[in-house]
Amino acid sequence: MNAEPSTVSDSTDSPSHLVRGCPCYREFGEEKVCLNNDSVFPVNAISVDPSFFSQLDSRSLLEEFQSDNQSMCYLLMFLDREEGFCYCVSQNQQICINEKGVKVSEIDSALQFVTSSEKSRDGVLCSDCLYRYLRTLGESSEGFLTDDERQGIIATYVRELATNMAKQLSGYEGGGNPTEFNNHLWGYLREINRSRSHWASMILNLKKMKTEEDLIDLVDSYRTLARLESVFLFQVLSLDDPADETDPLSILRFMVGVSEKVITVNNAIRERTNSLVERDAIPDNIREMLAQHSEARKTTEYKFSNLVSALHNIDTHAA
Repeated sequence: MNAEPSTVSDSTDSPSHLVRGCPCYREFGEEKVCLNNDSVFPVNAISVDPSFFSQLDSRSLLEEFQSDNQSMCYLLMFLDREEGFCYCVSQNQQICINEKGVKVSEIDSALQFVTSSEKSRDGVLCSDCLYRYLRTLGESSEGFLTDDERQGIIATYVRELATNMAKQLSGYEGGGNPTEFNNHLWGYLREINRSRSHWASMILNLKKMKTEEDLIDLVDSYRTLARLESVFLFQVLSLDDPADETDPLSILRFMVGVSEKVITVNNAIRERTNSLVERDAIPDNIREMLAQHSEARKTTEYKFSNLVSALHNIDTHAA
């Protein structure tokens, strides 16, 4: 569940220190309010394109862009990366929750959990999602949640991240029906197992042909990737087990371990492939076959890299 660049700005020309959305913005029916500084203040919210603030690259310039209307909300945050805190652009105020200034690092971490499905059509980040993260895992959560409440929310985060990852890996495009999704996942796991059998058979043939060890190790690394993917997906399916049989933190750290292993194996594949190519030691038929799997492997690596970053953020705050 990683934040795409578009969640920070809508174009490459927009400054990266501006974020569309604010954790202090709330809608209660037709009422729109600001919760900054732990107050409740009615506001009139408008979504402003960040490109309008292209000159805003320093906190000292905030005053120039401040609205004359005290109830105006641009739904825009300025991330002061020099001092490390976040500011409301429309009111030129530091953003504070639970009497603590919201840090840039906290927003950066929160963006890991705000997926594209958690944005409105105009690209504004889900304010509830940001607020929920800060209240759960940010510094402002201290004294706000009990350990059991925090663990319950961490379990929800892990489930959301892992389920979204499983959907991406398996190409699931269905709705929110859990049974349908689980059936799809079991079908995809059968495909992975067939792939593992294919790699195992290929390794056996290469050994019979007395192929050099580096090439055998390369093929075996692809088999390992398939195994790790199936292990991860089995773990996702286990999230449906009764709550008293699962430990959110154990599942979290297990998934971190699997994801890190995927990245390590991908690095090994890259190094072995480069070495073999330089020596022209890959037969044409195997080279073509590996090329077919290469793009999928890179995509999987990218997804797991994003996942491990997000999971590490949870693990750090949960420790």
